[in-house]
Amino acid sequence: MNNQIGIVGAGISGLMLGCVLKQNLIDCIIFERSSNISEYGAGISISPNGLALLDRINVLDSLRKISCRPLNVVFRKSNGISLTSIPTSKIGKLITMNRSELVKTLYNRYIDLDGEILFDHELKHLNNDESTLFFKNSEKYKLDHIVGCDGIKSVIRDNIFNSSGDSEYSGYSAWRGIGTSDSKNINFYLGRDSHLVCYPVNDKLETSFTGIFKTGKSLEETWRREGTHQELSEDLNMYDHFMHSLFKSSSKVYRWGMYTRSPLKSLVNENVTLLGDAAHPMLPFLGQGGNMAIEDAFIFASLCKNFKNDYDKSQMYYQKLRLKRVNRVQNSSKQQAMIYHASNPIVLGVRNFLLKNTNITLSRLKNIYNYNAIDELDKI
Repeated sequence: MNNQIGIVGAGISGLMLGCVLKQNLIDCIIFERSSNISEYGAGISISPNGLALLDRINVLDSLRKISCRPLNVVFRKSNGISLTSIPTSKIGKLITMNRSELVKTLYNRYIDLDGEILFDHELKHLNNDESTLFFKNSEKYKLDHIVGCDGIKSVIRDNIFNSSGDSEYSGYSAWRGIGTSDSKNINFYLGRDSHLVCYPVNDKLETSFTGIFKTGKSLEETWRREGTHQELSEDLNMYDHFMHSLFKSSSKVYRWGMYTRSPLKSLVNENVTLLGDAAHPMLPFLGQGGNMAIEDAFIFASLCKNFKNDYDKSQMYYQKLRLKRVNRVQNSSKQQAMIYHASNPIVLGVRNFLLKNTNITLSRLKNIYNYNAIDELDKI
């Protein structure tokens, strides 16, 4: 098929890419391994850098109706005592919501734009020389260009980007769930070798929480492993009554190991381009994994339009615009992990002192949030 882009994966990056391509009248098709659009119960925060781009595909009004705009970002000690509180108005437009609702909204927009998606298409391998995808259901498709949006366990990355290496256990494990509370803030609880974050995801008092802690024992890298409330309480027993009440209000809780991969030197290889977690998996200490996927998709689709489907030029500028940006955010996320998970009493004291300095905290956030993908494209 001439001038058709094949997108592998119908997560945030794949669906966002499909929406921007179709809006720009570029033919594409999405292949998804699952039988339907599904995301596991978890929250997501969308910061100004992501919201501006979602507005460009005309979904922001829909998202506002099913999300929350938290009042403050509050950093607390494990016992609940506040270290600092920053009004979100000082950060910029920010919403929190259920991740599954974001994916559904992107999917509905893609379908409204007459986008084509094939479910039950799990990639087996690809022939890069012939731009052909081979699926486990014995079907094959020849495309003009291939985009890997298939997550941290990307088959495309493993097939084509030989230097990427295996995923490695980060030393961190995590719990997640959605309970109920009346908090209207994004709350960060900082303990020794661990931290918790919770925030509302809608106007029904549903509150997402994620607890991350250091552990020498590696766990399976899957969001599907259900744990028990007792295990959760044992792993995160140092936190205050509010958090334990939130834990108990969640009908199900999930535990998983967090893995990383070495940064790629290139996000492109011949006629294949990587986006989102397939290109640069993020540890969640800055809440930027979804936002980076949105940025990737918008920029690559816009380049395809600007260069009239000259994929060599599109890839060259995508590499130029994205590699430095995502590497910087990856490194900042790792630094944030060390800040959140300090254990030495002296380091803990310094961390808490710095967090109380609102200007320093604001500066770190704005360095991430103030990125403007549209301005970066205009510079080309």
